[in-house]
Amino acid sequence: MSDRKRKRSPEKAERPHNPAKKVAVAVLPESDGWCPAVASTPGISLPSSIPLTPYKRSTSDSRNLPPGHTSLPSYELLLQSSAHPNLDYLAREAPTGSADSLLAHYTAIYDPSTGSLQITPAHKVILRSTLRSEAAEIRDQVEASRAAAAARQSNFAQRQALSSEFGTKKARKAIASLTENAIASGRGRATSPGGTAIKQDASSAAVLDSMASSTNAMPDKAALQAAVDDAKPRPRANLAATTPADVYTLDGLIGADMRSIAVLDWQAAAARNDDVRTPSRFVSRRLAAVAQGGDVGKLKALRYVLLLLTFLAALKPGRGGGRRLPPRDELEKKTSAAGALLDGIRRRFADGGEMSKWHVDYLITHLAALSLVIDNFSSDTYDLKEDLRLENKQMSQYFHELGCRMSAPTEKEKQLLKLSKAEAAAHRMARLKLPLDFPKQRVLAAKRR
Repeated sequence: MSDRKRKRSPEKAERPHNPAKKVAVAVLPESDGWCPAVASTPGISLPSSIPLTPYKRSTSDSRNLPPGHTSLPSYELLLQSSAHPNLDYLAREAPTGSADSLLAHYTAIYDPSTGSLQITPAHKVILRSTLRSEAAEIRDQVEASRAAAAARQSNFAQRQALSSEFGTKKARKAIASLTENAIASGRGRATSPGGTAIKQDASSAAVLDSMASSTNAMPDKAALQAAVDDAKPRPRANLAATTPADVYTLDGLIGADMRSIAVLDWQAAAARNDDVRTPSRFVSRRLAAVAQGGDVGKLKALRYVLLLLTFLAALKPGRGGGRRLPPRDELEKKTSAAGALLDGIRRRFADGGEMSKWHVDYLITHLAALSLVIDNFSSDTYDLKEDLRLENKQMSQYFHELGCRMSAPTEKEKQLLKLSKAEAAAHRMARLKLPLDFPKQRVLAAKRR
């Protein structure tokens, strides 16, 4: 056996070193121009069609580089792109003090024809992506336009308008007197109570002219009503709609979060005729019918209603009827929501970690509008009232703010809902019909002395 064992071959002769083949290494000096960037994309895949726009900001490079190493130019590199329809891409350098900020990165280019190797310092950036909320952008634009419109009205004009609509009889009489004098000043003369003309000096004419301009800027009753409606905590209604289905749509109520709502488990359970139990009375009573109906949009709306109800139940009491948000890990555990979907709800219905009474009402009116869409714009408010633990009067007021007409169930609806006469007394039907029936601003009568 030892004879058949392959003997060790003699040591191969090492390849002779070619002294003529040398590499000329050149380290590029520090420059104020752009340097290459080494980008890492943890957890994401950047499409090759997305262009990144570079920006730079002057800064001081405080890293301790080894002797002989070329330092980076004194600026911070930023790469940004909004070319994607739904995502924003942003690449930043590692923050000062982190482990990556203490490392120096270089790029090298080798030219085989000349045997030269050029080395230059490079910026190390980390690329992240964030979901751009279309509904938040639209809401910000609407709020900015409202703020600009409100700034155009002077404080004096607003006070005059409020006094003319909601002031006492004495205040309205005083404003009417100012208007009459302003009209008279427009003809060049003011009149006394007896009807005789009074000559005006320059100062009187200037004062009356200013009053005339102020009264011209006063909004009418319709404009005041529109301003009051815009400030109310409720979803924006399409006043130009020709059918109830166009007044409140899922795109307006949920927006871009529709893509993050998963309903495959509910669809599979409906196909197996399984009994799915949820902590919501409203959702549980409608889940099977909506899932078997095949309308994925309504099924996602039902899952969003369940998420909003669990989100509201997870909040802690706050000041003035508001709520406080618990820590994020506790909120994710109680709502069982994904990160992007939960962030969308926080942006829409919360102000940081707080929710004022206005934000709570804004969330409840969204729940009421979603129930109208799910129930084909004729909804029994009893289930949602029980989930929110509200009285009939409070729940009816929320639906009335959406333009609904409230009434008792009809005989046909009693049979459909299987309600006895005693049970039907606790149920109210919200019907969304055109024209919409919004609450009107009440004008208080002046107190008599």
